[in-house]
Amino acid sequence: MKIISMLLEVLYPSCCPGCGKATAPDKLWCKDCLALFWNPRLLNASFSKHLSGCYTVCEYDEGIRRALIGLKYSGKTEYKRAFPELLDAFPYWGRLSAFHTAMPVPLSQKRKRERRYNQVDMIFQDWLENHGWEYVNEGLARVRDTKVQSLLDKEKRRQNVKGAFHLNHGVDVKGKDILLLDDVYTTGTTLEEAASELKRMGAKTVAGLTLASGAR
Repeated sequence: MKIISMLLEVLYPSCCPGCGKATAPDKLWCKDCLALFWNPRLLNASFSKHLSGCYTVCEYDEGIRRALIGLKYSGKTEYKRAFPELLDAFPYWGRLSAFHTAMPVPLSQKRKRERRYNQVDMIFQDWLENHGWEYVNEGLARVRDTKVQSLLDKEKRRQNVKGAFHLNHGVDVKGKDILLLDDVYTTGTTLEEAASELKRMGAKTVAGLTLASGAR
């Protein structure tokens, strides 16, 4: 396995996803690019009726924005390698120690067929499972297609996702603390609507975690 990894490194040298500078396999981001977007924090505006706050790892800017857009809209699954080191360095895992179950915000079936994957799984699933989390990637279902949230104002975003999520049959969240995952936090309407369904079905607490956000 080590020989294969060495061979792949020779054929496809590791480089920074932001600027293309040569880097190491376990530290893909160069210091200059990392400094442009590294901003782990609890989002002040993220507390709502059903969501007990949301953490984010990075500012939605520069190299991390390009990586997420490439993964989300251009099928560039190679960007999957860019995220584990950021999750390794996230300083607030201790605050989330009560949350043993993680669940991604789902795509609609149509959008998942088009992309062939949920980008949230690409970002979080392997890392969380390798660190002992229960990762329920088919916990929630998006029961109808919705418009792209980034094209809408806050009120239209709320209406766009209202009633869009349902807990899948056989998934038990009663009494559990659920960590709800998404790629980007903008206004929080998607996470709040998904959290409301989890709380309706008996979840004790729902907190959020996204890779990036421009919110405060």
